[in-house]
Amino acid sequence: MKKEELLQVFDENKNILNESIERSLKKTLTNGKHFMIILMFIENDGKFLIQKSSVEKGSEYATTGGHVTYQDDGFITCKKEVFEELGVQLRDEEIEYVDTIDYKNCFCEIYYSSKYINASELKLQEEEVESVNWLSKDAIETLIENNQFRKSNIEAFNKIIEYKKRNTK
Repeated sequence: MKKEELLQVFDENKNILNESIERSLKKTLTNGKHFMIILMFIENDGKFLIQKSSVEKGSEYATTGGHVTYQDDGFITCKKEVFEELGVQLRDEEIEYVDTIDYKNCFCEIYYSSKYINASELKLQEEEVESVNWLSKDAIETLIENNQFRKSNIEAFNKIIEYKKRNTK
């Protein structure tokens, strides 16, 4: 039997605790304890690298992301997930922390990169990713309107758009 993935547990201030929880039990966290997910938005020339998840993962459009595993933090997880799902190594300086969304017992850290990536050279994680495409803000908004974009990514996408507005010279 496959051992279940252990997630890192955080307190209400995003401090790492010396605790883990099995992924299937993450929603049972109480007393201000949280698990964490990360979402990474990669953009070039006004288009975002959006993946269509595998059939096993719901065939939805989404950005790269994942759960923070035990003894990791959001930044480390961001680098790991981009490599696992897309086969791309990001350097620390290519990653920008944008914001954190605080849900009931889950933090969602949002990251951004403007690293140029040739989509045809990606090595996709087949269990999770069916395909990737560069999509404009308008195309993503159409996916959202048509309920084809992962719901848990919508608020983060809107935060990325606000971040871009604030940081565009």
